[in-house]
Amino acid sequence: MLSAALFGCGGGDSDSPPAASPSPLTDTERRLVATYEGRIQEHCVRVARSLADPNAAPSPGQQRRAFEAADALGALAARKPTGEIDVGQDLRLFLSDVIENLEGSNCDPRMRARLDQALRAIPVE
Repeated sequence: MLSAALFGCGGGDSDSPPAASPSPLTDTERRLVATYEGRIQEHCVRVARSLADPNAAPSPGQQRRAFEAADALGALAARKPTGEIDVGQDLRLFLSDVIENLEGSNCDPRMRARLDQALRAIPVE
């Protein structure tokens, strides 16, 4: 009787760890994700405009902030890959969507490479 109380009852597989629940994103993290995406998109628009007007290119500071945003988004996705951005969309999928949106655009190819590298570094569960 004591062993049933200590080890539980039922037909669960005792060798399998319990399923991890998704790590929820805080409201602050959701706002940060939106900010990071905005900086990345703004950078890409400036890069695309610079093809027609070199004066429209991002300044070194704008470029630095955009790449910092990409790194921060990748780091957050690595910490909380299953954190939900929206119903049915976790942070890993969101990062993948950001990368997909850059495909075929005139964005800086280093930006896409940076985001791809971050996505590949996230373990698949």
